Amino acid sequence: MNSTTAFPYQVPFIDHCQNIQNLSKYSIGMIISDVGKFWKYYSVKFPNNPNIKNVTSADVRDYLIQLDQKEHLSKKTINKYLSYLKKYFIFLAENNLIESYPLFTLKGISFKRRETVIVNWMPYISNFLNKSIHPETMKLLIVISLGYDLDQLLDVRWSDVSNKIKNSKLKNFLSDNLNFEKTPNPYIFQGKRVAKYTSIDRITSKTKLDQKIFDFPINPRKLRQSYILSIISNKELSDEQLLSKLHISSKSLSYYKFCANYYHLVPYKDCIK
Repeated sequence: MNSTTAFPYQVPFIDHCQNIQNLSKYSIGMIISDVGKFWKYYSVKFPNNPNIKNVTSADVRDYLIQLDQKEHLSKKTINKYLSYLKKYFIFLAENNLIESYPLFTLKGISFKRRETVIVNWMPYISNFLNKSIHPETMKLLIVISLGYDLDQLLDVRWSDVSNKIKNSKLKNFLSDNLNFEKTPNPYIFQGKRVAKYTSIDRITSKTKLDQKIFDFPINPRKLRQSYILSIISNKELSDEQLLSKLHISSKSLSYYKFCANYYHLVPYKDCIK
């Protein structure tokens, strides 16, 4: 157990397994080992801010896919690992260490194995200008398409993007939906009482209302993933060019290249009716 990668709330979780669930030393060792491996995987996937409160069912699902495709574990073993992770997240949720239990919808190895990801939607953002879409959704599409990651999202200002937006309609839209009264350089995601949003959840609460209009997921994480896979699917770019353009680590690049080969990538132009 001592060689296991440390993960959030490890000590109280071990205590819970020992004293509340009365699990054997062997069972606890297996559980702690797998949770540690998952946390190591997640920390590589989100190196700048690996926060246990942000883990989603999609993150765990991707981890299970890696166990299947890279480690070639049996279905029985993968499902056992999933049961260990469920124990951990139930513990976190019951003790209010996370806001809610994230794995309600995640089933065992029988889940759909080859996820479809819509890519290369970036050139088509202006097509949505004439639809009844919340301004925050358009802002999110624009900012993600310029390569900003989730850690940067809330800190992006007008001066950061004004010269990068080549489409005049999108630039005018963004300018028209920002308040320049208090500052000539406002944040893109402005708060009413404060200078900027303090949580990405504020953005998500607005954009989810527009999901029915889109053929691809528009929550920040999925958009960022789709953007990265769009760039990585360009076979003309070398690893050095990808690292420079995406500003990610070599480990993250390896992970996303794996995803690009494993997922079913569909260009957005093929979805346009």
